[in-house]
Amino acid sequence: MALALVAGHAAARGAAGAEKLVSAAAAIRACTGQSVPEYRKGACLDDAAKALRERLAAEVERKLAAIATVATRPPSPGSLAGREDAENWRKAFLAAQAAWDEYFRRHCDSLYDFDYHGGSAAGQLASSCKIRLIAARIGELRE
Repeated sequence: MALALVAGHAAARGAAGAEKLVSAAAAIRACTGQSVPEYRKGACLDDAAKALRERLAAEVERKLAAIATVATRPPSPGSLAGREDAENWRKAFLAAQAAWDEYFRRHCDSLYDFDYHGGSAAGQLASSCKIRLIAARIGELRE
């Protein structure tokens, strides 16, 4: 159910065809609307964030696979090619992803722990933060 909450409209993407775009706003609205009982809102947001985290992991794997193909390209002036370029790009990408993961964790956890002092809405706000950041990161990786 949570994956359906985060799927937006389809967009054509070259030879890959149509892929579902991630809409953080749609996921949050689906979990916080008047039709959702109050006691279900937090769990719904948490489930949506977990589903998005799985989609992000798939996007990271897709990106790593694309980077790996650089190793098989013949050298060409002005473009990435060969094992060395592929390995340098892979290392840079993994370092950037690790930095993003650290920011993601610290930022959204701080909302729960400090900004809202663990209050009754803190969990929903932290999950909404996760949904927004993960959806944005998925979009970045698809560019």
